[in-house]
Amino acid sequence: MKLPEILILAVAAGFLVIWIAEYQRTSFADSYWLLMLFLGFLLAFQYVRNKRLEREKTVSPTIKQMVEDRKKKKK
Repeated sequence: MKLPEILILAVAAGFLVIWIAEYQRTSFADSYWLLMLFLGFLLAFQYVRNKRLEREKTVSPTIKQMVEDRKKKKK
């Protein structure tokens, strides 16, 4: 995981903890916005993670080819 992914996930976890505490103190309707922030950051984490994995997948075959070419040159 990269730093932006870790930060987004940490913020999402923070909003979940705050929502739980707020839900115990008030009603569900009053703490609903915290739950939505948690879900928003969770979806943002998934989006950023999937974008990174897509980028790595497209770059990956080129890098593999470079490694194989270097191995062939050494032999």
